[in-house]
Amino acid sequence: MSTCNRMRSAVVLSAFLLVFGLLLAVLAQGVPFVVTLSQIALFLVLTAAVVLAVTFLASLFPGAAERLKECRH
Repeated sequence: MSTCNRMRSAVVLSAFLLVFGLLLAVLAQGVPFVVTLSQIALFLVLTAAVVLAVTFLASLFPGAAERLKECRH
């Protein structure tokens, strides 16, 4: 898999985790076990931020700029 596909996959995964975490947080307000679902939702949102941050940092490596030049946006 090329660097472009990995970057795209990481961004899509981050977005999916963020949306799922936010939906779970909204759902947690209407169920009896609010604390458990809220913790899972927080974990998903924070994981989304970490995945996006790691993806950004990986794009800053010197060799990554050359490989990312060939990506079609």
